Amino acid sequence: MPSVPYQGSTLFYDDIGKGTPLLFIHPPGMGRAVFSKQHSLASHFRLIIPDLSGHGDSPTLKPFISLDSFVDELLFLLDHLQLSTCVLLGYSAGGVIAQEFAAAYNERVSAMILIGAYPRVVHNKLKMMHLIGMKMVRHHPVRLAKIISKAHTKDKSERKELVLHMNKANPEVWYHFYKQSLNYDGIEKMNRCKVPLLLIYGEKSDWVNDQMECYKDCHPKKVYIIPGASHQIPTLHHDALNAILAGEVEGLVSFK
Repeated sequence: MPSVPYQGSTLFYDDIGKGTPLLFIHPPGMGRAVFSKQHSLASHFRLIIPDLSGHGDSPTLKPFISLDSFVDELLFLLDHLQLSTCVLLGYSAGGVIAQEFAAAYNERVSAMILIGAYPRVVHNKLKMMHLIGMKMVRHHPVRLAKIISKAHTKDKSERKELVLHMNKANPEVWYHFYKQSLNYDGIEKMNRCKVPLLLIYGEKSDWVNDQMECYKDCHPKKVYIIPGASHQIPTLHHDALNAILAGEVEGLVSFK
């Protein structure tokens, strides 16, 4: 597993495959392990999948990391890898960081793919999930890791690996990632951002319609709704997701 020194610590990441680079951004607490089912896409693309600071194998002693700081470390990683542009792929609250990156460094983003993401929390259930996550990570982080892992995979061995990876996360960083995502409002930034946008949601996601509406003025964009899928698309519905990515990425990049 490659790594690079960063601000007195170390950033760990996967770098597999060749071709158009896809930079994956995970949600709070989960780390790069949530994208293990996307590794098969290395036959199509170059996959850059980091553990953000305070997650997985990327340690930090800082109790708080801002969204801007996460953006800075992704920019550092792109520069380290000598990548002038990439396709950003953000899952769930990882999409918040993707959107902030695209707003700040439009010229470094050839396209953006958001899976179950949002520019602002408008649905009450989504808000409640953030609040519950914040409370649990403060008091019961190990239990929260088990709950999230169980929701993401039915395979016991995969669940165990995901739990082990999540248990490496810094609970304070995890907490503040949730909090900043809950309070984030990037609608105006997204309306001004002209990066080609692909939105992917699960048909059974409780907040899909309300959250999609937040992107109504974004252009250019394309939307996929995966039939029968809920929110946990990268793991539970990886075949459908990977097929979409394999078929759409090059078209998105050429559009810009």
